[in-house]
Amino acid sequence: MPKYILDPCVEDELWGIWCFIAQDNPDSATRVIEATFETFKTLAITPDIGRSRRFRNPKLKDIRSWRVSGFDNYLIFYRPIPEGIQVFHIYHGARDIKALFGEKW
Repeated sequence: MPKYILDPCVEDELWGIWCFIAQDNPDSATRVIEATFETFKTLAITPDIGRSRRFRNPKLKDIRSWRVSGFDNYLIFYRPIPEGIQVFHIYHGARDIKALFGEKW
């Protein structure tokens, strides 16, 4: 069965997302996190469905992104691996993605 591997920072990012949304609606915050884990499972099975991202840093080669199912504002950044996917970050789509990955315009 395909699996997903989370980089250590991903749990902190998910906790930050939950805390931010929970200020207004804890139930919605929980639904976002649950949808994120369901999306991880989908991506592990079909990793090529995500959008290929291009960064100058060669360490970021093969990074893809996909929206959290039902919560399109949140993007999962991952890389396909032989046994599924490796998840690097979860970011809100309105953020400066290139800056978050250390890329300059």
